[in-house]
Order: sequence, then structure tokens, then C-alpha cells
Amino acid sequence: MMEKLRRDSYAVGVILGFVVTVVLFGIIYGIYALIMHANPQVIARNPDLTKDLIPKFILLALIPNIFILRYYLLKLKFDKTGRGILGVTFAWAIVFLAAQFLL
Repeated sequence: MMEKLRRDSYAVGVILGFVVTVVLFGIIYGIYALIMHANPQVIARNPDLTKDLIPKFILLALIPNIFILRYYLLKLKFDKTGRGILGVTFAWAIVFLAAQFLL
């Protein structure tokens, strides 16, 4: 598995950037759901809370991509993989903007 991540290809960058972001978003949203399940009066007072927080969760989930991008570009010198990660990060940024302004 590790040798597949140590290849310089766009596909590895896209898959890595997408999977890391989705997994971290799931973890963040799961923790939020557990907290809200324990405190249902918070949602009763502010029913739009989840709708307001989802774009912020997307942004938080993008933070590891910066460190992964830095590792692949500076340490390993894998330009194609770094470009794949950067492309996915920009795509997620567009999703964030759409969620922020269209929801």
C-alpha cells in the first residue's frame, strides 16, 4: 500500500486529497452529531445551526491537504502528485463556496 502512495502520478494525488478530506469531514461531522444528540435543546433554539456549520466543517477538513501537499512537493519532489492534491483542494474550495453562498 505504501509503495502505491510513493508514486508520482496525478491519480495518487487526486485520490489522496479526496479521501483525506472526506474522512476528516466525516470525523468532524460525526463528533458534531454526537454532541448535538447529547444536547437536543441546542438545535431546538437554533434550527439552522447545522446548515451554517457544514461549510466550516468543509474548510476544517481541507487543512491536512496543506501538509500532505507540502510533504509531496518538498520532501519527495513528486510534482504530479502535488498537483493532483492541489487540484482536489481547489475543487473542495469551490464546494465550500457553493455551500457557503447557495445554502
